[in-house]
Amino acid sequence: MRKSPVDEEDYGPPEYGVRSSDIGSFLPEGTYRPVPIVWFASAWFLQSIVLLVVFFTLLNKHPAFNILACGLLTFAIGRWTFRRGMAEAGSGWRLFTGLALAFNWAVVSAGALALYWEAMGVG
Repeated sequence: MRKSPVDEEDYGPPEYGVRSSDIGSFLPEGTYRPVPIVWFASAWFLQSIVLLVVFFTLLNKHPAFNILACGLLTFAIGRWTFRRGMAEAGSGWRLFTGLALAFNWAVVSAGALALYWEAMGVG
């Protein structure tokens, strides 16, 4: 709530957004409000990096190891993202986050299977 300069009473709606400090408007006092795009982007970039590392680390193993390890990491990253705040986000953000993480996992799994079948002479 804003204070009246005369009698210090509260009036008007509470102030939101960027406020100015007593020093002047050139030094704003920003308030951090997490948004779903931050949670989505951090989960997607983290998963992309982690899945690449795991994929190339387990490349000479049976693809089931790669698919299972990447699936477990995808689940863990998704769970971490939803515990951070994505669970309270809109249904579109929740759906899109789940689909994006599943898509990354599916691409890595398909790559592991394709390389295995190529090595076996099936493809």
